Amino acid sequence: MSESGSRIPPALRALGTIPSGLFVATAGSGADATGMLVSFVQQVGFAPPALSVALKEGRPLLDLIRAHGRFCISVIDDASVFLMRHFARGFDRGQPAFEGVTVAHDDAGVAYFPEALAWLACRRLGEVAWSDHVLVCGEVIGGERRDDDRPMIHVRKSGANY
Repeated sequence: MSESGSRIPPALRALGTIPSGLFVATAGSGADATGMLVSFVQQVGFAPPALSVALKEGRPLLDLIRAHGRFCISVIDDASVFLMRHFARGFDRGQPAFEGVTVAHDDAGVAYFPEALAWLACRRLGEVAWSDHVLVCGEVIGGERRDDDRPMIHVRKSGANY
């Protein structure tokens, strides 16, 4: 075990082994629209089809989802890893998040990325807050998959941070 790994409490090292994908979540429309890199996304229902995304309280994206009730999730794969790089730095409120990337819009005007492996348009069903993140549940009301490539998988060294 590395020296830095030995400093991570065992339970947090174990928590970090839970795999997740890498995604870009988007919300809002026009000048208010934004996006951010997220990894806490999971399918949570079949009928209706539903997913959850966990967002840290105070994120501008969460405010937009609450205000408009709609959001999109774009799934990153090896061919769209440039989206991860673009959104990893984050964007401040009001800062243009989509400059330099190809964007399309769902029926409600929410941005998604046609070059991603897949995109999912969601209608907010509700939310709960149990920790420092808010779990938003959305009904999947649209989307498309580009091809049969596999999504990127993310495993963390510690369950205490991204």
